[in-house]
Formats: sequence, structure tokens, C-alpha cells
Amino acid sequence: MASRRRSSKPTSYRTYGNVAYAPAYEGSTAPRRNQQTVRPPRPKQRPRALTRTQVQVREAGQVSLFAVMGFLAVGVLAALLMFSFSQQTVLNRELSNLRRDLAALESDHATLSAQYEKVFDLELIQQAVGDQMVRPTTDQIVYLDLSEPDNVILYGEERTGGAAGALQGFRDVLSSIAAYFH
Repeated sequence: MASRRRSSKPTSYRTYGNVAYAPAYEGSTAPRRNQQTVRPPRPKQRPRALTRTQVQVREAGQVSLFAVMGFLAVGVLAALLMFSFSQQTVLNRELSNLRRDLAALESDHATLSAQYEKVFDLELIQQAVGDQMVRPTTDQIVYLDLSEPDNVILYGEERTGGAAGALQGFRDVLSSIAAYFH
């Protein structure tokens, strides 16, 4: 091993701004006058034989069951998404048709209401009935109190509560999901 000599003299660096230059560098690449340039002899180049590089190939590993299940799940979800888009397209078309029918029915309602108003003449009815038509009395007037919330139970249908009601509700949800996909 070659040993390096250390001089006892500290090395001083020149700076230009914030860039420090090595002490041996004096701003020129030319050697100093008192130094001789010695170039090492060039070795003779031998022609190299061309060889093909060795490529290392990794062996094929096993396919993960989790990856297969993940790809299948993504495929199923993509199919369900496409199915729901097709259903949405069909429903949008039906909704457009129903709105067109509603507009036609509303215009028909307006014309029929106008015709009804023309036909309905209270004086003509009074002449046809005579003096028999009178205003209702207070005992003939019935008032309905609709302040309570709606609660309808069909005849023969019993409401079940507790675990049986929860089970019935779960069955109803599953049947509605099955009806959605059919």
C-alpha cells in the first residue's frame, strides 16, 4: 500500500463567492513550468471475443388464490355495473315515455275540464229538480280528522313484532333484491 505524506503546513483554499477551489488549481489546466508531464504508456488493446450476455430468468411462481378471487370479484362487479347501466337506460326510456303521456293527459284534462264547466249549469239543474234541492243541514255534514299519521292494515294481515317481524322483514328484503335481478 502506498502511504500518503502529510505536510505540517495547513492547506489553504481560495474561494470565489461560495465556491471553494482546490489549492493546486491555479486557474489553468496547463502544467507549471518546473513540472514535467509524464504520461503513462498505453497498454495495447487486445481484440475481445464477442460473447453473448447471460440473461437470468426468474422461474414462474404460483398464482395466488387471493389474486384470482380478486380478479373474479372485479369481473363480477363490472358485469353488475354494466347490467345496472342497461337497466338505467331502459328505465330512462320508460320515464321519458311516461312523461310524454303525462303531458298529453294533462292537456286532455284541461280540455275536458273546460267542456265539463260548459255543460255544468246550476240554474239548469235547479229547473230540472225543482224545489227539492236544498242545502245540507249540520247533522248531514261529516268532518274527517286527518291529523293522525297514516296507518293502514289490510284485512287479514297481522303485524308481527320482535324476532319474527325482523325475520319477515329480512325475507322481504331478500325477495325484493331477487325481484330486482329478474
